[in-house]
Amino acid sequence: METLDASLPSPPMTSSTSPSTNPHTPAVQKSFSCVTCSQRKVKCDKNPRGCSNCNKARVRCDYRAPPPPRRRKKRGQEVDITTRIKLYEAALRRLGVNPADVANGDASHLLQGGGFASPAGNGADDTLFDGNAEASRVDQGLFVVEDGKSRYLENNLWTSLKGEFRDPAALLQDSSGDEEPEGTEYSTPEFFSEVDDMILGFPRPSGSLHHFHPQPVQIFRLWQVYLDNVHPLVKVLHSPTVQQSLLNSIGNLVALPRNLEALLFSIYCCAINTLDDSECDAILGQSKVACVRRFRTGSRQALVNAGLLKSSDIVVLQAFVLYLISLNGYDAKALWILTGVASRLGQRNGLHRDGDTLGLPAFETEMRRRLWWQIVGHDGYAEKLAGTGTVMTIGDTKMPANLNDSDLFPDMKELPKEHDGPTEMMFFLLRSHVGDFLRRSAPKTTFDGSWGRLSGNTIPNERKDKAIDEFEELLERKFLRHCDESIPWHFMCAFLGKAVICTMRFVAHNPYQHDDDGASMPQWEKDMLFGNCLRIISYQNLAYTQKGVKGFAWHVNTHFQWKACIYLLQELRRRGREGDHEAWRQLELTYEFHPEFIRDGPKRPLLFAIGNLTIKAWEAFKEERSDSEQDDPHFIQMLRAQRPLQAGVPHSKPRPEDGLSMDDIATSLGEFEKPIEPLWGGDGIASTFDFSQPFDPLSSSTFAPMEFDQQWESLLHNFQVQGPNA
Repeated sequence: METLDASLPSPPMTSSTSPSTNPHTPAVQKSFSCVTCSQRKVKCDKNPRGCSNCNKARVRCDYRAPPPPRRRKKRGQEVDITTRIKLYEAALRRLGVNPADVANGDASHLLQGGGFASPAGNGADDTLFDGNAEASRVDQGLFVVEDGKSRYLENNLWTSLKGEFRDPAALLQDSSGDEEPEGTEYSTPEFFSEVDDMILGFPRPSGSLHHFHPQPVQIFRLWQVYLDNVHPLVKVLHSPTVQQSLLNSIGNLVALPRNLEALLFSIYCCAINTLDDSECDAILGQSKVACVRRFRTGSRQALVNAGLLKSSDIVVLQAFVLYLISLNGYDAKALWILTGVASRLGQRNGLHRDGDTLGLPAFETEMRRRLWWQIVGHDGYAEKLAGTGTVMTIGDTKMPANLNDSDLFPDMKELPKEHDGPTEMMFFLLRSHVGDFLRRSAPKTTFDGSWGRLSGNTIPNERKDKAIDEFEELLERKFLRHCDESIPWHFMCAFLGKAVICTMRFVAHNPYQHDDDGASMPQWEKDMLFGNCLRIISYQNLAYTQKGVKGFAWHVNTHFQWKACIYLLQELRRRGREGDHEAWRQLELTYEFHPEFIRDGPKRPLLFAIGNLTIKAWEAFKEERSDSEQDDPHFIQMLRAQRPLQAGVPHSKPRPEDGLSMDDIATSLGEFEKPIEPLWGGDGIASTFDFSQPFDPLSSSTFAPMEFDQQWESLLHNFQVQGPNA
């Protein structure tokens, strides 16, 4: 009988064992399971001559190396540590902190910023700075750029189709078939002309604007005025590039490209806005009122011709932003809507996404940064005047570099190293730092806009002062210590930096954050507020007494600090101290540099109320003076002449030599200019709103000395909304 062993098959041969292998060679155990054990999901002893499981089952034992594991995608936190350190150091430098100082422990206080922890047990997150969550957002949008035009799409409807566009550049075409369904009446060019009409007040694109342009020689004179008075404050243009475009095109104004023509008219508007009547007559042979009407009409029509609302051209957006800057001082509610239009156009062009992220050339990236930060700053200014909260998307666009225009050129491969000292960008960057400070310290929703957290009482004043002190140190280190105030341009930058810090301290300690309107404030705090307000008014007056900064007076006028002036007068009335001669000297200069405060008083409630307060404060001051019989200053006499004898507005006994009629006031103020045209002219959308309110200039405005919350706030808000030329 055959034995059992003879009936069994020979042991299976594994795929990894060759028949010629020497049986005496020691086998190396496999590092992976055989195929059968892997499929059955049982433990394999990995014997290279056949595992025990396969031998028992009398099946072939195959060893096949498994495929290499898929490489797991690195997460953000797994980025190389060196790269992360470089990113952090770059962020510190943008905030004005030298990483070397941090490593040495010399700048540890700067790392605290303004984000102070809430008091223990408070339970509320009332830190001064919430940070910007948007800055860390990963960019997943679709960016299309070609021939100076760009469009940025970031909602899922479009980005989910980013690989399906046959020609993404078609998104840049001026036709708006991608905005409305094809074949509807709303997809025609006429429809978008009507939309432009609603915004800018013109029925449809027209032909040549040649007759609105000045002569070529006059164009270059206006361009020089723009370079002297506007460009140092508003750095949205690269002056060498624009000047070359002017030289190439000015010989044939009839054939100007539409985008360049819109930019030219906006430059005219900004330049005229900085001149007085005599200067306009010397350059253009026309009054300022006529020049303003002429160039604003041309600017609006040029923007319509360029297809503002559907254009993806950055030059057209630059022209629109400059046009808005020339409208400073007009209806604030309408201006805020228009700055919102500018911000939406900027977002559509992707300005809220940094050019480095989008892979743009260095020159274009820098100019987009300048334009976006100007839009952000101007929108913040308009929101303050209109009394609205912050709703604008900031994005992740970096602050512009501290570089002169001469450091930049269109074909550059990368930006040069930033300057450590003063440059042409000093004023613009200083203002951008202020806006960034306010934006980071603002709550999500607040009536007081970006100033809300500083002006409220939810945060102790000590923490506000700490944040302001650190911000003042930042401005001092980056800008103010480099200023030579004998140079007009440096003086303007120093003026802005010092005035902003005083304004921040006033807002942080303002009396109307208290339930009793500041009556319980300690005397040292009232004196501190009085001193800050006096410095603010003094800085503003310096801008009119320094000959070299006369061209920047338009900017000072636009940002006149009304609340500081009102508080100064209220404190003068309450204090009545004989030693407040300096305060009255500055107030006298203020009325001298702003004759419209008296001229427009009877028709502007705020100006009239401030005039009443000025008279009352002067009477309190006279009572404390040893020479109380001395004649009243000229501006007090003119304010009195506007007001008949009435209860609540004190009058000294009239003397023949003091009497001033309204004709005398008119003579003192000079020839009154006619009011400049409304924002859009008679047929524009602004004319459909009535912002006026009944006001009796002879009524008594007898506000309590510290009544800062209700009546003064209402008057101030209405004045800013209507604009000084209402």
